[in-house]
Amino acid sequence: MNKTLEASFIFAGTIIGAGVLGLPYVIEQVGFLIGLIEIILLGFLILLICLMLGEITLRTKRPHQLPGLAERYIGKKTKHLVTFLSVGFIYGALIAYVQGCGDILSLLGIPPVIAKLLFFIPFAAITYFGVKGVEEGESILTPLIILGIFIISIVSLFYFDLTNLAKVEFSNFLTPVGVIMFALAGLFAIPQMKEVLWLEKEKLKKSILIGFSIPFILYIFFVFSCIGALDGEVSEIATISLGEHYGPFFLIFGNLFAFFAMATCFISLGNSLREIYNQDYKINKNLSFILAVFPSLIALAGLSTFTEILSLTGALFIAPLMIIIVYIFYKIKKIGERKPEYELKIPEWSLWLIGLFFLFITILISCQEIIRAISL
Repeated sequence: MNKTLEASFIFAGTIIGAGVLGLPYVIEQVGFLIGLIEIILLGFLILLICLMLGEITLRTKRPHQLPGLAERYIGKKTKHLVTFLSVGFIYGALIAYVQGCGDILSLLGIPPVIAKLLFFIPFAAITYFGVKGVEEGESILTPLIILGIFIISIVSLFYFDLTNLAKVEFSNFLTPVGVIMFALAGLFAIPQMKEVLWLEKEKLKKSILIGFSIPFILYIFFVFSCIGALDGEVSEIATISLGEHYGPFFLIFGNLFAFFAMATCFISLGNSLREIYNQDYKINKNLSFILAVFPSLIALAGLSTFTEILSLTGALFIAPLMIIIVYIFYKIKKIGERKPEYELKIPEWSLWLIGLFFLFITILISCQEIIRAISL
């Protein structure tokens, strides 16, 4: 495969995941037009930060992941903070997947706690024992997930009603933000993309743009078709509502797709977290597995819904990572190790505004969730 496309698919595959399933619900809360503006605005800022990270990697001689870059340019304490935020993001995702797959299995009339355990037990076992090719199957799984989202979107258009897009609810403007950030989070792939393009580093910018554009356009199409097909009755996992309203195709194909999209993400992220504990912190295999996977059983308590978990994860863990990347980008202009293959011309005041924006998002959504928890 062409190296540019290979790197692009790595990026797109890292971004595309179960987060897309919650987007129609949160965007319907505010209205499609306002939600579209939010996707475009946040998408632009996240893409800009991804390009910043790309330039950071290119200004660095040796290959480093995000924690290593933080240590190199800010210090060891920031490395630990980045590791904590990365691990926190994975935990949030795993909890959301247990919650989401439990919601789907509950459609069979199974009590929610039992449904979550019926998902957790076999897929935790797969994570522990491993299934050859699961982690290596990114090049196959990513096109299949893209195709699945595209098919569901196309079929939804048969039930499309333009008036369903007319809703506007300014009071809920904050609702989609955390989920959008979660759904577009693909920062961790960029250092790997640089390694794929080691001999063709000048192609990194193009690969980032292509890799980001695929899920970005696909997400907008999916949200557009789902909200247009559902008259204000969008569930937290969009395929559940489509199945309830429009019959067997969505009920079977849509929910099977949603289930296995979340299940493969659960295995992949669970394995990644286990390897962090085992390889980076030298914890034995069994304890690493327990530490990586079992905290996701917090979902059994039912304290938060699928989209609430996605939103809080995006705000608490992704937004602070964005701020750190902006700060590294600010510093690296002066202390970079080499001349990069591309260079972003961003005024210093803009960097401060972007950092303050993501700080504002973190504080606002966190306060919103704390108030919600207290009111329960």
